Amino acid sequence: MPAGPFSIGSALWPGISKLVEEAGEVSQVCGKLIGSGGEIMHWDGTNLKERLEDEIGDLITACMFVIVTCGLDWERVTTRWEAKARKFNQWHAEQS
Repeated sequence: MPAGPFSIGSALWPGISKLVEEAGEVSQVCGKLIGSGGEIMHWDGTNLKERLEDEIGDLITACMFVIVTCGLDWERVTTRWEAKARKFNQWHAEQS
């Protein structure tokens, strides 16, 4: 079966659909953490910290696949990443 548009194997922005899917799964686990008041053990018996670790790993993989496969500018991505990390750390320090 041929790849659909934006899926892995597509000629048009391959992996974008997977990137969106993985981002949604990270959002879902974060929503569960917020809904549980930060409790790690979810009512369904799963460990939300472990689920978040797994889903972030999947999201990073999807990000890297899109960066490489779609020919994105790695230097631009890492420059932005470093700048955003500095800002997040500054915000965290100011709020702590």
